[in-house]
Amino acid sequence: MNSENIIEVSKTNMVSIRGEIDIYSIEKFRDTIEEKIKTQASEIILDCSELSYMDSTGMGVLIELRNKTKELGQKIIMMNPRPNIRKLLALTGVDKIIEIVDNPVN
Repeated sequence: MNSENIIEVSKTNMVSIRGEIDIYSIEKFRDTIEEKIKTQASEIILDCSELSYMDSTGMGVLIELRNKTKELGQKIIMMNPRPNIRKLLALTGVDKIIEIVDNPVN
């Protein structure tokens, strides 16, 4: 996972995620999103257009981070997930608790 492109737009933070989120990259993913949670942005948009793979470890941390942001009155939004990621989100029901969009909402 590569998260070097972080864009702050008013009350929104956007993180571009590239590559894979799996057991080998999960700590960097978690640390990056937790850093954005600390900014108290109302929305954290995960640009998933270049995310090629996510395993169950990634799904678990994604849900954990979603719960944390919800408690703080924040929201995680996944933008432009590829079809395989979108299918995984639908199969697991995560698409019911995390908003998925094709473009950011400002």
